[in-house]
Amino acid sequence: VRTISEERETRGILQRQVMWRGSLKFLKSCRLRQCSTAARAPSSFLPGVLGGAVAGAGAAACVLTLKKDPLSEALERMPDKVILVRHGESEGNADHTLYRTKADNLIELTEKGSEQALRAGERIKKIIGDDKVHMFISPFQRTLQTARNARRAFEDQILHTSVTPQIREQEFGNLQGKDFKRFRQEQNAVGRLYYRFPTGESGCDVYDRTKSWWEHTVMRINERPKSERCDAVVVITHGLTMRLILMQLNGWSPHTFHTIWNADNCAIYILRKDLSKYGNSPYILSKEGDLINSSTTVMVKLKTGEKKALLLKDYLTIPQPRTMQHDFVAQMLRQQHGIDPSTVEHIDFFGGKFSKYM
Repeated sequence: VRTISEERETRGILQRQVMWRGSLKFLKSCRLRQCSTAARAPSSFLPGVLGGAVAGAGAAACVLTLKKDPLSEALERMPDKVILVRHGESEGNADHTLYRTKADNLIELTEKGSEQALRAGERIKKIIGDDKVHMFISPFQRTLQTARNARRAFEDQILHTSVTPQIREQEFGNLQGKDFKRFRQEQNAVGRLYYRFPTGESGCDVYDRTKSWWEHTVMRINERPKSERCDAVVVITHGLTMRLILMQLNGWSPHTFHTIWNADNCAIYILRKDLSKYGNSPYILSKEGDLINSSTTVMVKLKTGEKKALLLKDYLTIPQPRTMQHDFVAQMLRQQHGIDPSTVEHIDFFGGKFSKYM
């Protein structure tokens, strides 16, 4: 027969155990990355929270490793780098009339393009070192042939190869006639992003499928069950596709997109993972890769009333929001055109196209 004091002691132990389990469950639900009880709470606080189960010196030695935020874990698992590569010189690059007689997807590399692809592979090998690689390739012949040559330099490091229609070239439609030159002129007037070729695609169409590929495939590439971790992604694709990938990652406006030049054949852009970057795609453009050229025509109004249409180079170096950086651009105009910033009254970043409410 137990005494009253023994019964009370037993109930007290059970109550403390219940409080401990409840408190631990609450703390885990907070999704803190790591909680050291010694660092986050004085020992005098713990008996109240944990029902006296941990106290004093024991509190200082107790470290609770709690569940990480699922998004943070997913970002950490993403590949360390993404390498974008434009195909080598193609038959179509060498002869612009070829599109009238040969389907775009069947156009192959030139001999020069094949050599460019081999050298690109050597460059990629230096960038990735011993990293494990997943390759994504546009299904067009010129990109397949570029990948065939480039991968020789790191063949034994490739975990998987995906031939991916989502990153193919923009569909220009049926170009058997002589209308392509006129279509190009119309495209220049409307804008590469918005103009839709008859029976073809607009740049926005390519943007949509490229963004879908990035979010549903690249961002989840290391989420596949029982698959070895991929350290680097190598993408063999087309110039427009590369620009649209960078547009959605960097939040470029349509205006900024239109200032970006097409990449050279076998140009390489390198994206490095940076978890400090805002947003769900933690990649920043690295200076290790080729330079991205950008330029636009601005209309500069001087205090004398004179207006000058000037080519502004290196537009991408302007901090965002770019069209609000009057003083920064005025200094660029000094460097590029010798204009004194104090003489500048106004800079129209759209070259005088939209002056109605200025």
